[in-house]
Amino acid sequence: MEMRAEHHPDKSIIFVDKNKLIGVESETFQKLVQDSIDKGSRTISIDLSKVDYVASWGVGLLVHAYTTCHNKNIRFEINGVNDKVMNVLSQLKLTEIFNIN
Repeated sequence: MEMRAEHHPDKSIIFVDKNKLIGVESETFQKLVQDSIDKGSRTISIDLSKVDYVASWGVGLLVHAYTTCHNKNIRFEINGVNDKVMNVLSQLKLTEIFNIN
Protein backbone atom coordinates (compact mmCIF):
# COMPACT_ATOMS: atom_id res chain seq x y z
CA MET A 1 0.00 0.00 0.00
CA GLU A 2 1.45 3.35 -1.02
CA MET A 3 -0.78 5.51 1.16
CA ARG A 4 -2.61 4.82 4.36
CA ALA A 5 -4.25 6.70 7.19
CA GLU A 6 -4.24 6.23 10.95
CA HIS A 7 -7.15 7.78 12.78
CA HIS A 8 -6.81 8.96 16.36
CA PRO A 9 -9.21 11.04 18.44
CA ASP A 10 -9.34 14.45 16.71
CA LYS A 11 -6.31 13.68 14.49
CA SER A 12 -5.56 11.66 11.38
CA ILE A 13 -2.11 10.92 10.01
CA ILE A 14 -1.82 10.15 6.32
CA PHE A 15 1.37 8.25 5.49
CA VAL A 16 2.79 8.47 1.99
CA ASP A 17 4.72 5.19 1.82
CA LYS A 18 6.56 5.80 -1.44
CA ASN A 19 9.61 7.77 -2.49
CA LYS A 20 7.90 9.98 -5.11
CA LEU A 21 4.74 12.04 -4.84
CA ILE A 22 3.95 12.74 -8.47
CA GLY A 23 0.18 13.13 -8.58
CA VAL A 24 -1.03 9.83 -10.01
CA GLU A 25 -2.15 8.98 -6.51
CA SER A 26 -4.54 11.95 -6.34
CA GLU A 27 -7.76 9.94 -6.03
CA THR A 28 -6.43 7.84 -3.15
CA PHE A 29 -4.90 10.85 -1.40
CA GLN A 30 -8.04 12.97 -1.68
CA LYS A 31 -10.16 10.07 -0.43
CA LEU A 32 -7.92 9.65 2.62
CA VAL A 33 -8.19 13.37 3.38
CA GLN A 34 -11.97 13.37 2.98
CA ASP A 35 -12.37 10.17 5.05
CA SER A 36 -10.30 11.79 7.80
CA ILE A 37 -12.56 14.85 7.77
CA ASP A 38 -15.66 12.64 7.77
CA LYS A 39 -14.33 10.80 10.84
CA GLY A 40 -14.20 14.10 12.73
CA SER A 41 -10.48 14.81 12.61
CA ARG A 42 -9.61 18.34 13.74
CA THR A 43 -6.00 17.92 12.56
CA ILE A 44 -4.77 16.20 9.43
CA SER A 45 -1.07 15.44 9.36
CA ILE A 46 0.69 14.31 6.19
CA ASP A 47 3.78 12.17 6.83
CA LEU A 48 6.29 12.60 4.00
CA SER A 49 9.23 10.91 5.74
CA LYS A 50 9.59 8.35 2.91
CA VAL A 51 9.19 10.88 0.09
CA ASP A 52 12.38 12.01 -1.68
CA TYR A 53 10.77 13.79 -4.63
CA VAL A 54 7.63 15.86 -5.15
CA ALA A 55 6.48 16.73 -8.68
CA SER A 56 4.27 19.72 -9.46
CA TRP A 57 1.16 17.52 -9.36
CA GLY A 58 2.25 16.24 -5.96
CA VAL A 59 2.54 19.83 -4.77
CA GLY A 60 -0.95 20.36 -6.15
CA LEU A 61 -2.23 17.47 -4.02
CA LEU A 62 -0.80 19.08 -0.90
CA VAL A 63 -2.22 22.50 -1.78
CA HIS A 64 -5.65 20.98 -2.45
CA ALA A 65 -5.58 19.13 0.87
CA TYR A 66 -4.50 22.31 2.68
CA THR A 67 -7.30 24.32 1.05
CA THR A 68 -9.89 21.67 1.86
CA CYS A 69 -8.79 21.61 5.50
CA HIS A 70 -8.47 25.39 5.78
CA ASN A 71 -12.00 25.89 4.43
CA LYS A 72 -13.34 23.54 7.11
CA ASN A 73 -11.25 25.02 9.96
CA ILE A 74 -9.17 21.85 10.23
CA ARG A 75 -5.49 22.10 11.09
CA PHE A 76 -3.23 20.87 8.28
CA GLU A 77 0.37 19.93 8.90
CA ILE A 78 3.18 18.17 7.11
CA ASN A 79 5.79 16.08 8.92
CA GLY A 80 8.99 14.27 8.01
CA VAL A 81 10.01 16.55 5.15
CA ASN A 82 13.55 15.92 3.90
CA ASP A 83 15.87 18.63 2.53
CA LYS A 84 15.01 18.01 -1.14
CA VAL A 85 11.27 18.28 -0.60
CA MET A 86 11.72 21.25 1.77
CA ASN A 87 13.70 23.01 -0.95
CA VAL A 88 10.82 22.62 -3.41
CA LEU A 89 8.28 23.84 -0.87
CA SER A 90 10.53 26.78 0.04
CA GLN A 91 11.01 27.83 -3.59
CA LEU A 92 7.24 27.87 -4.01
CA LYS A 93 6.85 29.85 -0.75
CA LEU A 94 4.64 27.08 0.64
CA THR A 95 6.71 27.00 3.83
CA GLU A 96 5.00 30.30 4.64
CA ILE A 97 1.56 28.67 4.32
CA PHE A 98 1.97 25.06 5.45
CA ASN A 99 2.69 24.11 9.03
CA ILE A 100 5.80 21.94 8.53
CA ASN A 101 7.35 20.00 11.40
